[in-house]
Amino acid sequence: MSSNDDKSATLYILGKYDCPRVTHCQAIVSDVIAKIGSIQKTEFITCFETEFDSYRDELLKDNKEFIDFTQSPLIYLVYPNNSKKIIGSLEEFRTYIIENYNYHDVRQTVDFEEETKRNLKDFLENNGNKYVYFNFDIDGEEPNYEKVILEIFEKDCPLTSENFIELCKGFTNNKGQKISYNNSIIHRVSKNSFIQGGDIKLEGDHSIYGSNFNDENYTVKHNSKGILGMVKKGGRNHTNESQFYITLCPLESFDGKFVAFGRVIQGYETIKAIGNLETDLQRPKQRVYVKECGEYKIE
Repeated sequence: MSSNDDKSATLYILGKYDCPRVTHCQAIVSDVIAKIGSIQKTEFITCFETEFDSYRDELLKDNKEFIDFTQSPLIYLVYPNNSKKIIGSLEEFRTYIIENYNYHDVRQTVDFEEETKRNLKDFLENNGNKYVYFNFDIDGEEPNYEKVILEIFEKDCPLTSENFIELCKGFTNNKGQKISYNNSIIHRVSKNSFIQGGDIKLEGDHSIYGSNFNDENYTVKHNSKGILGMVKKGGRNHTNESQFYITLCPLESFDGKFVAFGRVIQGYETIKAIGNLETDLQRPKQRVYVKECGEYKIE
């Protein structure tokens, strides 16, 4: 299609919140508007990494050419007839802007790193939720896995959220023992479904409410990968304690059965690596354990 046809399309820039290249694209769009006077209709879709993958999966359903583009940002056109055309990532976008608007951007993405960090910090602070983190180690492998950061939906599930946060921080149970996810293992990997951990091998209560606590609600849906929820003993209602799962795909079959209360917002590649480990009857052959965990402070 000609450049005139391209300008009739909506320009979509899909990227991750923590990606400086997205901030760079935003600056380019602002500069074109300031210097040229206008730009075609432009939509920014900014999200976390699991959502980025979901958006890309949807694009793949219509156009298999998207399979070669995995980097943030992913930039494409949507024409009035809903057909789609890939532009690419930042480098291709700069070329597109030169060809269509005769605007040459000469800045480096490194110049946008601090602005990106500030924007992410502001976003996280203003959404009202708390965050926890896990550092995982896998026996026999180099300890270079990215920190996993989880957003906890306190407004949806305040009781479940408080229990999980306290388990990440550590609390003293009715036997006087320090109860924490620290040094606990991921003991179950259901391939392409979920990973499961939090089985604490100490006597006494393993939740801040006693041995078990009730299913709070089923408000949060299992509609994407990276959803965090509580495991029930034997699948029986109102038997939540310390065990948790993180989904490896959308699991709508869990809706109305298990209490979901958070999601992975950073480090999903680590969760995916755990999900890809070899197993024996769903138990990882390599020991996977929580090296460190706690409440994540936004800095």
